[in-house]
Order: sequence, then structure tokens, then C-alpha cells
Amino acid sequence: MAKELKIKKGSRLGNCHVVEDILGEGSFGIVAKCRNTETTKIEAVKVNKSEEGVLEVAMDEIAILKRLRRLNPDTCNIVQCNGFFFDKETICLSFELLDLSLQDYLQEKNPRGLTTRELRPILHQMATALSHLHSSGIIHADLKPPNVMVVNRHEQPLKVKLIDFGVARLVSAVNQGDWMGTLHYSAPEMLLGVPFNESVDIWALGLLMVELATGCQLYPGKTEYDVLRFIFEMQGQPCDDTPAEYQHGFCALIKSMLSLDAGRRITAQEVLEHRFFRESTKTQTFG
Repeated sequence: MAKELKIKKGSRLGNCHVVEDILGEGSFGIVAKCRNTETTKIEAVKVNKSEEGVLEVAMDEIAILKRLRRLNPDTCNIVQCNGFFFDKETICLSFELLDLSLQDYLQEKNPRGLTTRELRPILHQMATALSHLHSSGIIHADLKPPNVMVVNRHEQPLKVKLIDFGVARLVSAVNQGDWMGTLHYSAPEMLLGVPFNESVDIWALGLLMVELATGCQLYPGKTEYDVLRFIFEMQGQPCDDTPAEYQHGFCALIKSMLSLDAGRRITAQEVLEHRFFRESTKTQTFG
């Protein structure tokens, strides 16, 4: 993809961004580590392909990011967007540079799963991010380990931020039958093509936490049918094989996030008020 976009180390993007490394590639284009020659800061720049469908998605993402400007990126646990610019016909979005994704952190720290002590601040911060998004009428729609970034892997408790608003939508703009995001983290109502709302993010958060606790995806599958079959076979009992240390507050909370009935699914604010967090040490902070 970087070759297709003719971007390499030393390339200049726009007027003041010099590429220092390629951080990742996707269907949209690439993410490059860049030095801003005007501010001397290092930033993560999302370079979108100049294709019609990709350009439309980029413009939608910019519209969502503009709505999020009123939120404090640090207290709301959302990546800070520095703005966007054009490189010829290519739209580039500039963000603060973060350390690594939760997916990579899990593989580095312990592929078999994190401890309750490690999970608690992550869950609190992601519920905080979703609470602010949902209060703003926004659905993220693609919550998964690669879309949660660790600010600094060496700091404890871990500070994380939600990234990638490429498929985010206003709740008011969602149409029945819309499908977005990633198959393994999609709520059943989304896969079934029935009306859905911001509770799909809570479903994804529940799956994210189970994956961080066990090191495995709860509902794998190559097709929508496979994933739905796994979901309905489990019948709302996603934690039966979870280790004993997760069998109390954590498991009860995850079950309420993975309710098959979207109307009964817990909200982000209710996650934050759950007794699971009251069981943590009073001195622990989540950022």
C-alpha cells in the first residue's frame, strides 16, 4: 500500500509533515509516523487512498472528529486529532502518536490473558470513552483491540485511548440493515439486519474484555452465519469457562454487556457505576 501511494521514509506529506516510518496499512491506506516541521512534534498521520469510496469515508470521519473537538481527549480517553490536510488529492488526518495497540500489548505482556488488576483500568477508560461518545449521539461501531491504543506501555495503571472513527456514525443517521465494523465484534442485531443503536458498542466492549481476559476471541467465525451460530449456541453464557478470578464482579458485568436483548444491555454509564469498580482499591486512578 505504501508503494501504491508512493510513500516512504523521507517523503513529505502536505507542507510540513516528513515521513519517518510506516506504522500500519489497511484497506483505507496507511498510517505513517511523521515529524511536523512547524511544531517539531512527532505525529501519526492517516493517509487515505484517493478513491471515491475511501474519500467519502474520510470526509465522514472528519465530520465525526469535528464533533468530538469539545471533548478533552485525555479525560475522555479518545485520541487527540490535530486536524487534516491535503497532499495533492489525498486526504491526510493527523493524530497524536501513541505507543502500541491493545492487540500488540496483549501479545507482548501475556497472550493468555491479563489479570483483573490490569483489566479494571482498561474497562473503566473504554466505558468512559463510550459514555462521552454516546452522550454526543455517536456510535463508534468498530471497537476492537487494534482500535484501542496504549499511551505508554511502561506506565501503570495502563492509560488507553480509543482511535479510528472511520466507520463511526451519528445514532440519528443509522439505517436499518446498515452493517459496519468488524465481524467478530458485531452485535447480533447488527448481523441480523435489524435496527440497532449505540448499545452495539457495549457488546463489542464486552467481547474486547473477554478477549483481554482469556487471550481468545469469544465468537470467531469466517462468516456472519458462523458468528451468529456461536452467539446463539452460547445463549448468553459467555463466561462459563472463564478462570475463577473473573467469576464475580467482572463476569457479572461482562454478561450484562453481552445481553442478546439490546434493550436490556447495560449502558456505558452503568458500566462505570458497576460494583466491579467499587471493589478496586480506592487509591487507584484511571486517567
